[in-house]
Amino acid sequence: MLKNKLTLITILTVIILALTLPIVRAENETAADTATPDATASENTPNDGIAPISEEEPNSETPTTNAQDENFKKSDVYLTGDDITIDYIVDGNLFVAANHVTINSQIGGDAFICANTVTIGEQGYVFSNLFTFAKNVTVNGVVYDLYSASENTTINGYIYRDIRVGSNTLNIFGTIGRNAYVECANLNLTKDTNTDNAEANNTNAKASIAGNLTYSANSEFSIPEGIVTGQTTFNQKSSFDGDSIQDQIMKLGTFVITIVAVWLVCLWLAPKFLKNTSAFLTSKKVLPAIGFGILTPIVLVLLAILFFILGITTILGLLLSLILFALIAISTSVFAITLNTIICDKLKIEKTIGIFGMLIVTSIALWLIGLIPFIGFILGLIVVVLGLGIVTSSLVLRKKEITE
Repeated sequence: MLKNKLTLITILTVIILALTLPIVRAENETAADTATPDATASENTPNDGIAPISEEEPNSETPTTNAQDENFKKSDVYLTGDDITIDYIVDGNLFVAANHVTINSQIGGDAFICANTVTIGEQGYVFSNLFTFAKNVTVNGVVYDLYSASENTTINGYIYRDIRVGSNTLNIFGTIGRNAYVECANLNLTKDTNTDNAEANNTNAKASIAGNLTYSANSEFSIPEGIVTGQTTFNQKSSFDGDSIQDQIMKLGTFVITIVAVWLVCLWLAPKFLKNTSAFLTSKKVLPAIGFGILTPIVLVLLAILFFILGITTILGLLLSLILFALIAISTSVFAITLNTIICDKLKIEKTIGIFGMLIVTSIALWLIGLIPFIGFILGLIVVVLGLGIVTSSLVLRKKEITE
């Protein structure tokens, strides 16, 4: 019994440390021998009617290549490392966690990037959404929709549709094809060509927003005439306002990183637990899991109170409180991992890198559902109960097996 308790305490301690320490994957991705695809981003606007990359309907902007060629990835791509440079075509979604990320080619799907600096080069073309959480974001090429939370964001190229940006400083020197939804402390829409030659850097001297500009700031900015084609709406930022776009994206990043951290720790310490998690959501075991999820916090709180009252066992009371806090902290992550295991089983995804990518997608979907009023609260409560139940049920079942 004591051995099992010590094992549990050790695992919980490692999990807590994993949630507070950065995760580093020493794997770099470069493309020294890759061919540069045809240019797709013009200085002002891309050609209308551009379709995503397709082998069936090739055109001048989507060159045909062999799917087995290293210069063409016909699948989703998952990368981690220090300096990541994408010089090859990706006919799928892109998932990157790195220090510096540069895209100089076509991305056929969405791009999810968490990094220190993110640069979309002049030849870079993201055919769908760019979701990025970074310190510095620079777009010199073309992106269809931009969702960014950063300290500094600079747009020199072309955003085909909308931008939703939360940033300390936002520089728009390129073109926004539709609407701009912005929250920032500083907004620059014109470039001083006397100090920085715009033509030499293949950028516009001022912004062009074809739709509406809606921004939130501490004070109203002076918007030059001719910049915004539609309406300009200013919302006074108040300390009593709800979470900003930047805050929400930062919370999303923290949510996803926490789940991935718990998954990596489980993959290292308890791989069998990961394989068996989906069994706890079956019709036979889901009710016991719910029961354990409800009873566990009640029992631990009562025992902790009892130990505190006795005085002599105060340390045990503190230990139980720490265990309860750790279980609640990882409950959402455990549920997300379990749900992801079920999805991967249905889709027959067996490779670790594929499971990792799907875990990110599952985490984002779970977080977005949690934003829905009322439904999000109920979902959060169910997730915590089931997560607690899965962990405690797993521990109890192991004890029974050892006893038998």
